[in-house]
Amino acid sequence: MTIIKCPECRNPISDKSAICVHCGFATKDATDEDIQRAARIVRLKRQQRMSMLVYTAMLVFVAGVLGVYFGRQRPTPELLIMGYIGLALGGVGYLAGRIFAIFDKRR
Repeated sequence: MTIIKCPECRNPISDKSAICVHCGFATKDATDEDIQRAARIVRLKRQQRMSMLVYTAMLVFVAGVLGVYFGRQRPTPELLIMGYIGLALGGVGYLAGRIFAIFDKRR
């Protein structure tokens, strides 16, 4: 008995089990087309998560830009510090998301 990954949810299951205990995918009755379809769905969901990470990072970056702008307009150090933190987190998050997306496409 070996442990394999379910084609639908990618959780570890036994190769002897007929149905995945995590998502209910019928592993014994699955054709090659079903397995390829499940793998494509998993890949699309992963790409959607990555794009949501990139969009969130862009939103944090824009919030940081606004924080820096308004922190300089009215001298409030808290707003200025939060703006710089937003700039840093948004920029790093955006770059990390893009790098992960590039490596994911190569797989």
